[in-house]
Amino acid sequence: MNRLLTLLTTFISVSFFILSISPPTLADAQTASKNRHLLMKVLGANMKKLKQATDATSMVAAARIINDTSKRLDNDDLWPQGSGGEKSRAKIEIWQDMAGFKAKFKELENASAKLIEISMTDDLSASKKAFSAVGRTCGSCHKVFRNKGSTRH
Repeated sequence: MNRLLTLLTTFISVSFFILSISPPTLADAQTASKNRHLLMKVLGANMKKLKQATDATSMVAAARIINDTSKRLDNDDLWPQGSGGEKSRAKIEIWQDMAGFKAKFKELENASAKLIEISMTDDLSASKKAFSAVGRTCGSCHKVFRNKGSTRH
């Protein structure tokens, strides 16, 4: 009887624990997709500002925004399972290699930090080279983790 009671108590406790863990809802996944899409738009807009920059000091602000955004994108809440889908550019490879995917955000953070540092010296040529490194970092992620043709991230 004691053993049965222990077994039953354990079963009930485990059941309540399992029920308390809920996978992300469809609304959570859609919100995550929308939020990361907005952050990706911020990256794109600031990449455009960097490309069009005519002096190094004007590149600092955009590089800082890219640096901050790369840190914000490295957030598990933005990448729950099931938040890809047909309206997303996010490839399934993101969830199959989350560590590799998140490493790309760290690379972007590092490249943009270097761009900030170089741009603050007011050397446009060196800043444009550092900007190219940021662009290559973005492109290396896109090749592996982003679908073409869709409208969302």
